[in-house]
Amino acid sequence: MNITIFGASGQIGQLLTQFALDKGDFVTACVRNPEKIKLNHSNLRLVKGELSNDTAIKTAVAEADVVISTLGPSSDMSRNLKGTPIADGHDRIIKAMKKFNKKRLITLATPALQSDDDKKNLSTLLPGILAKLFLPNGYAEMKKMEGIMKQSNLDWTVVRIINPNVKHKGQSYDYSFGDRSAKLSVSRENVAKFMYDAAQHSQLIRKMPIVYNN
Repeated sequence: MNITIFGASGQIGQLLTQFALDKGDFVTACVRNPEKIKLNHSNLRLVKGELSNDTAIKTAVAEADVVISTLGPSSDMSRNLKGTPIADGHDRIIKAMKKFNKKRLITLATPALQSDDDKKNLSTLLPGILAKLFLPNGYAEMKKMEGIMKQSNLDWTVVRIINPNVKHKGQSYDYSFGDRSAKLSVSRENVAKFMYDAAQHSQLIRKMPIVYNN
């Protein structure tokens, strides 16, 4: 499988990249600073570029079977809105995918995005309320991404996560749409594994699962 990863130099992105390479996949990592990628692997290709660079994005997705973004929203608590670079970057990624007739996109978000499948639950309601109050920039990103994803005709999956800072101790993962109790935390390792696993299956197409540690 040919996988393009945006945000491959981040903590989740690096785990996902290593996991895919270990599985024998070909990975194109589109990153702003290629020197942050310490891996040296024959199946790894690096493309240097910002999310505002249409040429780099097109180069990165041209041969992809699946495109995965591990880029998350801003955690800036400032009340001054500072733009939506992640959401705008996703808009460019989607346009590039359409140009090359690519369909499968998996991306990362928080439950500030609302899924049509959501049931009223702490895990579906609280993150959006807190983000709106304390992380206005991140909330603006999420609401813009919500519109971009839902309006696209791609086979997308939005992996929603809460508190990916817990240590990984070999736990498995599960996911919810608020239809059952979900822990409000998940390890980065399980986020990476879930995103990779989601690329192998079709049942989560146009779904927004909330992933958590079991």
